[in-house]
Amino acid sequence: MRRIGGFLLAMSMAIVATAGVAFLLYKNELGRMRDAASRGSVVAKLDIGPIEYADSGVGTPLLSIHGAGGGFDQGLANAANFVGEGFRVIAPSRFGYLRTPVPQDTSPAAQADAHAALLSKLNVPKAVVVGVSAGARSAVELVLRHPDKVTALILIVPGLYSPTSPV
Repeated sequence: MRRIGGFLLAMSMAIVATAGVAFLLYKNELGRMRDAASRGSVVAKLDIGPIEYADSGVGTPLLSIHGAGGGFDQGLANAANFVGEGFRVIAPSRFGYLRTPVPQDTSPAAQADAHAALLSKLNVPKAVVVGVSAGARSAVELVLRHPDKVTALILIVPGLYSPTSPV
Protein backbone atom coordinates (compact mmCIF):
# COMPACT_ATOMS: atom_id res chain seq x y z
CA MET A 1 0.00 0.00 0.00
CA ARG A 2 2.90 2.31 0.80
CA ARG A 3 4.33 1.75 -2.66
CA ILE A 4 1.06 2.85 -4.29
CA GLY A 5 0.91 5.99 -2.13
CA GLY A 6 4.50 6.86 -2.97
CA PHE A 7 3.87 6.23 -6.65
CA LEU A 8 0.76 8.46 -6.62
CA LEU A 9 2.67 11.21 -4.81
CA ALA A 10 5.51 11.04 -7.34
CA MET A 11 3.07 11.10 -10.27
CA SER A 12 1.20 14.07 -8.79
CA MET A 13 4.45 15.98 -8.35
CA ALA A 14 5.47 15.17 -11.95
CA ILE A 15 2.11 16.34 -13.28
CA VAL A 16 2.30 19.60 -11.30
CA ALA A 17 5.89 20.21 -12.46
CA THR A 18 4.97 19.50 -16.10
CA ALA A 19 1.94 21.81 -15.89
CA GLY A 20 4.15 24.53 -14.36
CA VAL A 21 6.72 24.25 -17.14
CA ALA A 22 3.99 24.25 -19.81
CA PHE A 23 2.43 27.37 -18.26
CA LEU A 24 5.78 29.21 -18.20
CA LEU A 25 6.49 28.25 -21.83
CA TYR A 26 2.99 29.38 -22.85
CA LYS A 27 3.36 32.68 -20.99
CA ASN A 28 6.74 33.31 -22.62
CA GLU A 29 5.44 32.49 -26.10
CA LEU A 30 2.37 34.68 -25.60
CA GLY A 31 4.61 37.58 -24.56
CA ARG A 32 6.79 37.11 -27.64
CA MET A 33 3.75 37.03 -29.92
CA ARG A 34 2.26 40.15 -28.34
CA ASP A 35 5.57 41.95 -28.73
CA ALA A 36 5.80 40.93 -32.38
CA ALA A 37 2.20 41.96 -33.02
CA SER A 38 2.77 45.42 -31.53
CA ARG A 39 5.40 46.16 -34.19
CA GLY A 40 4.55 47.21 -37.70
CA SER A 41 1.29 48.95 -36.91
CA VAL A 42 0.12 52.45 -36.10
CA VAL A 43 -2.99 53.74 -34.40
CA ALA A 44 -5.12 56.19 -36.36
CA LYS A 45 -7.05 58.75 -34.35
CA LEU A 46 -10.49 58.81 -36.00
CA ASP A 47 -13.68 60.61 -34.99
CA ILE A 48 -15.13 57.22 -34.06
CA GLY A 49 -12.09 56.39 -31.91
CA PRO A 50 -8.63 54.89 -32.34
CA ILE A 51 -8.13 52.12 -34.90
CA GLU A 52 -4.91 50.15 -35.16
CA TYR A 53 -3.80 49.22 -38.66
CA ALA A 54 -0.85 48.25 -40.83
CA ASP A 55 -0.27 49.65 -44.31
CA SER A 56 2.03 47.61 -46.54
CA GLY A 57 2.94 47.48 -50.22
CA VAL A 58 2.20 49.57 -53.27
CA GLY A 59 -0.54 49.29 -55.84
CA THR A 60 -4.26 48.62 -55.79
CA PRO A 61 -5.65 49.28 -52.30
CA LEU A 62 -6.86 46.14 -50.55
CA LEU A 63 -8.57 46.26 -47.15
CA SER A 64 -7.88 42.95 -45.40
CA ILE A 65 -10.34 42.39 -42.53
CA HIS A 66 -9.27 39.60 -40.18
CA GLY A 67 -11.40 37.03 -38.41
CA ALA A 68 -11.20 35.93 -34.79
CA GLY A 69 -7.91 35.20 -33.09
CA GLY A 70 -5.74 37.96 -34.50
CA GLY A 71 -5.58 41.56 -35.52
CA PHE A 72 -3.80 43.56 -38.20
CA ASP A 73 -1.12 40.85 -38.18
CA GLN A 74 -3.67 38.24 -39.26
CA GLY A 75 -4.96 40.62 -41.95
CA LEU A 76 -1.43 40.99 -43.33
CA ALA A 77 -0.83 37.25 -43.21
CA ASN A 78 -4.14 36.53 -44.99
CA ALA A 79 -3.30 38.99 -47.74
CA ALA A 80 0.21 37.57 -48.12
CA ASN A 81 -1.32 34.12 -48.62
CA PHE A 82 -3.92 35.19 -51.17
CA VAL A 83 -2.51 38.06 -53.24
CA GLY A 84 0.75 38.72 -54.98
CA GLU A 85 2.54 41.96 -55.54
CA GLY A 86 0.82 45.03 -56.88
CA PHE A 87 -1.41 45.62 -53.84
CA ARG A 88 -1.33 48.14 -51.04
CA VAL A 89 -2.62 46.07 -48.14
CA ILE A 90 -4.40 47.96 -45.38
CA ALA A 91 -5.04 45.65 -42.44
CA PRO A 92 -6.97 47.06 -39.48
CA SER A 93 -7.41 45.43 -36.10
CA ARG A 94 -11.16 45.07 -35.56
CA PHE A 95 -12.86 46.33 -32.40
CA GLY A 96 -11.37 44.67 -29.33
CA TYR A 97 -8.34 43.19 -31.07
CA LEU A 98 -4.78 44.18 -30.19
CA ARG A 99 -4.64 47.98 -29.82
CA THR A 100 -8.12 48.82 -31.15
CA PRO A 101 -10.37 49.35 -28.13
CA VAL A 102 -13.94 48.13 -27.78
CA PRO A 103 -16.38 51.03 -28.38
CA GLN A 104 -19.93 51.23 -27.05
CA ASP A 105 -21.38 50.20 -30.42
CA THR A 106 -19.62 47.01 -31.50
CA SER A 107 -22.04 46.15 -34.31
CA PRO A 108 -20.81 45.12 -37.75
CA ALA A 109 -22.34 48.37 -39.06
CA ALA A 110 -20.25 50.45 -36.63
CA GLN A 111 -17.16 48.44 -37.59
CA ALA A 112 -17.94 49.06 -41.27
CA ASP A 113 -18.16 52.80 -40.57
CA ALA A 114 -14.76 52.54 -38.87
CA HIS A 115 -13.33 50.81 -41.96
CA ALA A 116 -14.72 53.58 -44.18
CA ALA A 117 -13.32 56.26 -41.86
CA LEU A 118 -9.89 54.60 -41.95
CA LEU A 119 -9.92 54.49 -45.76
CA SER A 120 -10.86 58.18 -45.82
CA LYS A 121 -8.11 59.05 -43.33
CA LEU A 122 -5.60 57.28 -45.58
CA ASN A 123 -6.94 59.09 -48.69
CA VAL A 124 -8.02 55.79 -50.25
CA PRO A 125 -11.10 56.47 -52.38
CA LYS A 126 -11.86 52.79 -53.16
CA ALA A 127 -10.45 49.44 -52.13
CA VAL A 128 -10.83 45.76 -52.81
CA VAL A 129 -12.29 44.44 -49.56
CA VAL A 130 -11.41 40.97 -48.26
CA GLY A 131 -13.37 39.73 -45.24
CA VAL A 132 -12.21 36.52 -43.60
CA SER A 133 -14.41 34.50 -41.23
CA ALA A 134 -15.77 36.85 -38.53
CA GLY A 135 -14.44 39.82 -40.51
CA ALA A 136 -16.92 39.06 -43.30
CA ARG A 137 -19.85 40.66 -41.46
CA SER A 138 -18.28 44.12 -41.33
CA ALA A 139 -17.00 43.65 -44.91
CA VAL A 140 -20.57 43.06 -46.13
CA GLU A 141 -21.81 46.01 -44.06
CA LEU A 142 -19.10 48.17 -45.63
CA VAL A 143 -20.45 47.34 -49.09
CA LEU A 144 -24.04 48.03 -47.98
CA ARG A 145 -23.29 51.26 -46.09
CA HIS A 146 -20.43 52.68 -48.18
CA PRO A 147 -20.65 51.16 -51.68
CA ASP A 148 -18.62 54.04 -53.09
CA LYS A 149 -15.59 52.83 -51.06
CA VAL A 150 -15.57 49.27 -52.44
CA THR A 151 -14.14 48.12 -55.77
CA ALA A 152 -14.76 44.41 -55.13
CA LEU A 153 -15.80 42.22 -52.21
CA ILE A 154 -14.14 38.90 -51.48
CA LEU A 155 -15.41 36.74 -48.61
CA ILE A 156 -13.31 33.83 -47.38
CA VAL A 157 -15.04 31.28 -45.13
CA PRO A 158 -17.53 33.96 -44.14
CA GLY A 159 -19.04 33.82 -40.67
CA LEU A 160 -22.20 35.74 -41.54
CA TYR A 161 -25.12 34.12 -39.74
CA SER A 162 -26.58 35.89 -36.74
CA PRO A 163 -30.17 35.36 -35.64
CA THR A 164 -30.59 39.08 -34.86
CA SER A 165 -29.00 40.51 -38.02
CA PRO A 166 -30.41 40.67 -41.55
CA VAL A 167 -26.85 40.35 -42.93
